[in-house]
Amino acid sequence: MDASLIAVIVAVPLVILAGVLLWRRRQRRRMLGELALLPTRVMNPRLFAHLKRIRAWQLTVEQPAHACAWARDAKGMRFRTESSVPLPVAGCSKACRCRYEAVVENRRHQRRTDPIDQPELNLGESGGDRRQSRGRRKEDQWQGTRR
Repeated sequence: MDASLIAVIVAVPLVILAGVLLWRRRQRRRMLGELALLPTRVMNPRLFAHLKRIRAWQLTVEQPAHACAWARDAKGMRFRTESSVPLPVAGCSKACRCRYEAVVENRRHQRRTDPIDQPELNLGESGGDRRQSRGRRKEDQWQGTRR
């Protein structure tokens, strides 16, 4: 076989593979947006303070038996970006596999309006309970003397 034919046979699958990998990366970035830039193991959330969709960071401990005392105590706790402690903490060994996971704000728009914009509730002159009928529960309809 000719050397150029072998080069083409080797180069074509490599180009196709590179194209597929780039396409998948672009799809992931399009789907996740700015979160696609996060590494799989975040050690210092303060480096990602510019990401707007992240509300907080939750500490995740993969192996609690091998984790340091601080990680076991803080497991599952959520921290704001400013108050998060960079990992590893003092006294932490390499066996401790703790990391931060992003808690994401998925809402596109604010769900409730500002309380200033809401009309004031009219509770009537009495300002109390305005219900006229009794409840629909069985206990509310009881007419007997014993309960």
